[in-house]
Amino acid sequence: MEEAIIVYGSKQGKTAHMADIIASVLKEKNISVLVKNVFETNPEDLLHYKFIILGSSTWSNGDLQSDFIDFERGMDDLDLKGHFAAAFGSGSSRFPYFCEAVRILEAKLRSLGSRMMLPSLMVNDLENRTDEESKEWALVLAGEIEQIH
Repeated sequence: MEEAIIVYGSKQGKTAHMADIIASVLKEKNISVLVKNVFETNPEDLLHYKFIILGSSTWSNGDLQSDFIDFERGMDDLDLKGHFAAAFGSGSSRFPYFCEAVRILEAKLRSLGSRMMLPSLMVNDLENRTDEESKEWALVLAGEIEQIH
């Protein structure tokens, strides 16, 4: 069984790409990880992983990616004490609620008792640094996971 799960919601593919980059860095560091699209995942699946990494792009007035809405609401009854978490996503700084979906996920993870391992990754779509920022963040994340072991 994998020790980490990455669940992402992506409409145009940028957050999915970020999830793949993060997973490849974790795998390079010998951390077993499962990557799943949110519409193929049940909230209860998170309970089986010590490390939970959630990613969503931000839409409209700071909304979660549409596939993530029911999943996030379905997390309400989970007890994630003893789990470690991280959140990531992309958004455009042109909008007033830049990467608000990432903040929503982080708040949900905290409210359910999980411990955030590092500050969330919020990539500005306008800067074209998605790959570099995702790799840098994933390396720090891998270090945090290694320390927790």
